[in-house]
Amino acid sequence: MNKDSLKRLVGPTVLLLVFVLSGLNTEGLLRQFGFDSLAQVKTVFMYSVQIGLWFSAAFFLNRLVSVFFWDGVVARTVKGQIPRLLKDTTALILYATAGTGVMAFVFDKSVVGVWATSGVVGIVLGFALRNMILDLFTGLAVNLDQPYKLGDWIMINESLGEEGNLIGRVEEINWRTTRLRTTDNNLLVVPNSVLGQKVITNFMRPGEQSRFELDFALDFSVPTERVLRVMTAAVRAVAGSPEGPLVEPPPKVRVTSISELGVQYRVRYWIVPREVSPSKARHTVITSILKHLHQAGITLAYPKQDAYFAPMPKRQLETGPVEDRCSLLSRVPWLDALDEDERRELAGALIERRFAAGDTLMRQGESGESMFIVVEGLAEAFVHSGKHDREVKVGQLLPGDFIGEMSLLTGASRSATVRTATDLVAYEVRKEHLAPLLEARPELADAIGSILASRAAQTDRALAALDVPPEDVPSQTGTQRIVAGIKTFFKSVFGD
Repeated sequence: MNKDSLKRLVGPTVLLLVFVLSGLNTEGLLRQFGFDSLAQVKTVFMYSVQIGLWFSAAFFLNRLVSVFFWDGVVARTVKGQIPRLLKDTTALILYATAGTGVMAFVFDKSVVGVWATSGVVGIVLGFALRNMILDLFTGLAVNLDQPYKLGDWIMINESLGEEGNLIGRVEEINWRTTRLRTTDNNLLVVPNSVLGQKVITNFMRPGEQSRFELDFALDFSVPTERVLRVMTAAVRAVAGSPEGPLVEPPPKVRVTSISELGVQYRVRYWIVPREVSPSKARHTVITSILKHLHQAGITLAYPKQDAYFAPMPKRQLETGPVEDRCSLLSRVPWLDALDEDERRELAGALIERRFAAGDTLMRQGESGESMFIVVEGLAEAFVHSGKHDREVKVGQLLPGDFIGEMSLLTGASRSATVRTATDLVAYEVRKEHLAPLLEARPELADAIGSILASRAAQTDRALAALDVPPEDVPSQTGTQRIVAGIKTFFKSVFGD
């Protein structure tokens, strides 16, 4: 028992001792105040002492039960806080017992008559306060059955709110209401009777990990394997982030049904609601999926009830046609230096490559004269660290990201090992694809060098944050150094 628990017992103990000593020395106390001949005062004083003795004993027992039983034995057993309703119920029973004792032993009245009269009064009050009584007994049932406890995240299904189901963390269970703290940090007060009539989803039972699902509809024209690849990469890209789903169990994407909109896909992921709220995780997953779909040139399905008096707009982009490739390449930051004609020329020359999950795109230290632009899927980059004597994951490649640009432009060896985390589609840009563009516009080397220098500086800072020694990765910073490397590697274009 700690000091705080002992301090809570000091007041009730002192009060009880005062009334016990007063009862034992009533005559002495009255004589001290000169009330020997005042029989009426003596009677009143004796009644007061006896009543005080009963209720101070109840007060002492209530505090004793609260400290040793509820906050002691029970709290250690359930490993959590005890709802206030249970403590209040114990206090009510003890004080009701003390009141009965006062009626029977102090005033020498029949308790049977008192209870009979109170029963009639109770029936009248029961009709008048039936909603409050329903709240009370529902609260008692919740504490006994424990469908949820303090600290649990729950969802009230088919709630009265217009926004649909209500989600919150249980903060308090009292006589009439249960108080929830929502993800907006608002306090939601729900009558216990309402909870007793609703279906409650407890996200923290039987285990802390809770599964969530999101449904998306895409057109029949989009190949299923393509959608599965893009959406799987999207949800895995945010797995393990502070506001994202868990890495284990791994997120999954499944085809669930077809409808008038198209094919229905379901994204399934797990979170621990104690660590991240369901709404934040849902936001993170949806945002990532929409970003990956946009980067891949795929749009969600919508009701096909529009009347068109012109050629139908192109709704999906493919990786094969040049026009579609140009649209996809326009979303790659590195290619901002190219104008529309140059981008079209490059789009017609690059090579589409497909990889299975677990394939290696490149290995650290190997020579190469090409770079890869991720179109669909997810890849991970690793650097072998001499300090740690193992491969260290330094990042992941999302749709629109590129890797190997230094090998393409300067002939430098590969600075990292890249493996696919999912099935992946990428465009390979080779030296012979870029040479005609540099020959037609030599100043393009300066623009590309500036962009890559900024990217290389960000990469160096990221490696430093991961505690990867600088000597493990060749230095690539400096616009002038990169531009000089480009001109040296493309000697046939720029000359000596």
